[in-house]
Amino acid sequence: RANSWKVPSLIATTLDVGLRPVEIGNAKVEWINLTDQSLEIPAKEATKSDNNWKCSISDKTARALERWINEREAYAKYDGEDNLWLNRIGNPYTSSSLNYLLDQLIEEREFDPMNRNLTCYSIRHVVATPWANEYGIQHAREQLRHEKIETTMRYVHSDSDTRSDMANNSW
Repeated sequence: RANSWKVPSLIATTLDVGLRPVEIGNAKVEWINLTDQSLEIPAKEATKSDNNWKCSISDKTARALERWINEREAYAKYDGEDNLWLNRIGNPYTSSSLNYLLDQLIEEREFDPMNRNLTCYSIRHVVATPWANEYGIQHAREQLRHEKIETTMRYVHSDSDTRSDMANNSW
């Protein structure tokens, strides 16, 4: 388990595109386009949407996914399965199993959540802000697969360092 690419690929993909827990559970191998470095969610499988979505993934995420896709072929529980990730008992992930996984990672890494209740879904909020700050709210909307920009705006939070930089650079 310590040498597996499953959890790193799952976390990296979630951090790149803000996957919803249900999307992690539904993710298919064919959604991954390593050539384009993207995650392509077809409209028929999109959550809260009727659109096709093409979300960018980083070089590191693409490498982790490529390694995971190769590794998953060695596991019998994936024989005949198109789900990208399955939990330890061979079922698609759910919100509760993902939150359990996140709790385990926090505990293993002795990460201090600073009195916040971190959940898999809260990662979407973490993803939104840098996308909006660095590339604009429209890119954040598309990366998070929101139909309406107003939804994305509820996810984006400014931070005092960014506001200070903007104030200092405006004069």
